[in-house]
Amino acid sequence: MIYTWHQKIWDQLVATRNATHLPHALLISGEKGTGKQAFTEALVNSLLCESPLENYHACGQCKSCHVKHSDAHPDYYHVSIAENKTQIVVDQIRQLINFLHMSRSYQGSRVAYINPAEALNVNAANSLLKSLEEPANNSAIILLTSQISTLLPTIKSRCQMLHLPTPNKQVALQWLTQQSIQHNPEELLEMSAGRPLYALDLDNEEHFKSRKDFAYDLSAVINQQQSLTEVSKKWQNSPKHELLDWQIHWVQQLIKYRFNTAQHLPALAIPQSANLSRLWILHDELIKFRKIAHTSLNSQLFIENMLLSWVKLYEYE
Repeated sequence: MIYTWHQKIWDQLVATRNATHLPHALLISGEKGTGKQAFTEALVNSLLCESPLENYHACGQCKSCHVKHSDAHPDYYHVSIAENKTQIVVDQIRQLINFLHMSRSYQGSRVAYINPAEALNVNAANSLLKSLEEPANNSAIILLTSQISTLLPTIKSRCQMLHLPTPNKQVALQWLTQQSIQHNPEELLEMSAGRPLYALDLDNEEHFKSRKDFAYDLSAVINQQQSLTEVSKKWQNSPKHELLDWQIHWVQQLIKYRFNTAQHLPALAIPQSANLSRLWILHDELIKFRKIAHTSLNSQLFIENMLLSWVKLYEYE
């Protein structure tokens, strides 16, 4: 499925495919909750298909499409974070490389899909480099990431990069209001920092309350109504990447607000007077926290240090 705000990018891929052929290594990036995974899966299905349609969507009728639908396609290899692990490791990439050099079972390409690409550890990323530079015949490697800044430059330089944009507010609201939601679409979109699929995911009582609670707790820390320790204990079992994604988007919106370009102000009960240079420092610190969130750190200590960055933002106010 291709969402309307990504159709232009798909059309550009089709034009490239008609004129020459797609690059053997594609690095697709975009924010979480904007439909990039649906786009990538449509591309994977298209590459595996033996008789793609004129617009290069998979036909859904050939033998290869039927096998892909059963999740047992011999020409498709998906690499992700293994259970109870925090990173994609080198052994997983070695298995992927072996797969790429096997003979095809169907007439489409052999496709390796790595998601999330930011979870590649250094050894795994280095092991992948040769395959990105010297592709096996009739093969494609697709990497998907929501954190492109954390990938090694050597990975990025060997791939054709494709960025999938977040829709503007009008487009996102129009789509969201068509989804039979329970909550106010404007509020959902604000809570999701303008990301429509994430907004739809928040249209759930548990998620809706959880997101509001996180905003309340962060505001309480900044306003010295709760301690770092109290809040870190509440948050320690929450996914660190989720916490950081919310905070990074909140800071980005605060920065845009200072430039009068914010479409959605974060729902935080905090002063809007933070120095712009300090907001950028906070943004960079949160990005650094996100880079190490995959590692096995003490969760409570990690969260306390993360919250301390917010406290420092206003300590001289």
